[in-house]
Amino acid sequence: MTLRGAGDRWLAGEGIDGIAFAHKESVDVVSGPHKGRRGTVIVLINLDADPLYLLALSAGGGDVRARQSQLRAIANG
Repeated sequence: MTLRGAGDRWLAGEGIDGIAFAHKESVDVVSGPHKGRRGTVIVLINLDADPLYLLALSAGGGDVRARQSQLRAIANG
């Protein structure tokens, strides 16, 4: 499997082993320089041991990079 193939599958909504967050999923940043912010996953940048995502922060916070270990899914309900 190539990284491009996995990225295309991720964008299409398929699950990828080791990848916790889906495209357009809302997340809380729980550590790092943007701790306490909320954002939406825009793209999966890489498939390292700690995957890297590009997020759009809410409230006009711009786009930032964050590792999977720095994020938490927002609980529904």
